[in-house]
Amino acid sequence: MAISRIRCAAMVPEARVIFGTPADQIDVFQPNRGRLGMFVRFLLAGFVFLCTCAAPGLANAACELRVGWDEWPPYFTHERGNFHGLEYDLLKSTADTTGCKLDFLQVPWVRALKMLGAGELELLYGAGYAAERAEFARFSIPYRQEQFLLVTRPKAGDDADSVSLNDWIRSERAVSDPVTIGVFRGNFYGEQIEGIVRNKENNVTLVELNDNDQLIGMLGAGRIDGFIIEDGVAQTELRGSPFPFHRYAIKEQPADPLHYMFSFGVAEDVVQRFNNAIRERQSQGR
Repeated sequence: MAISRIRCAAMVPEARVIFGTPADQIDVFQPNRGRLGMFVRFLLAGFVFLCTCAAPGLANAACELRVGWDEWPPYFTHERGNFHGLEYDLLKSTADTTGCKLDFLQVPWVRALKMLGAGELELLYGAGYAAERAEFARFSIPYRQEQFLLVTRPKAGDDADSVSLNDWIRSERAVSDPVTIGVFRGNFYGEQIEGIVRNKENNVTLVELNDNDQLIGMLGAGRIDGFIIEDGVAQTELRGSPFPFHRYAIKEQPADPLHYMFSFGVAEDVVQRFNNAIRERQSQGR
């Protein structure tokens, strides 16, 4: 809005018209001189109207967001100079609707969270809501759902598609105590899963790694009892693996909402524009 005020005043300096001045007060600056006075008042009122209409456009043009990204197949990848994947397509479409330009900076997830909190990045995607994250970031409304799986070594006679994480931990403790579960460093897996794996009574040791290939390799080598991974990522990462695996949907948390995270330096208006774009897309079934 400050830009609009400056530009409007510059257009008609002799009248010192400022954006937001009521039309019925304009004649304070320009005395009535018959038809000429009426014409001038009409002209100045027109300038105020044009500045008012131009303000939203100016705000959209000024929206430029630095986005932290990293390889997240199949959702967000970079090949031959171009980005691909569902997450990228959703983010780009949403940003285009809001009139925001995106500048991408490749950075690991844990570092990206720190940079967002410090204002060095302004937007992250694919984020689950957590109270500790809300201390340094704003969240959009959910823009899609994701499902986490528990991946283990196969057991004879076990062909179930889903499992209670609590029950699985209790059964594993009869063989291995504590139970070791691999997770991706910096990920938040939703309130239900986080509550289970961090419950001291379950005696779970979390092994945090920076790469999905490390999770797969450690499970294949028997160094962990299982790991938690997003469904779409599992389908991509486990394809062609030299190790046999069993994938279970986790009954306690069938789906988890994903949000965009914004640094506190991003105007609330921009966050609301993203929310409106998400609602519009979802209302169209996309």
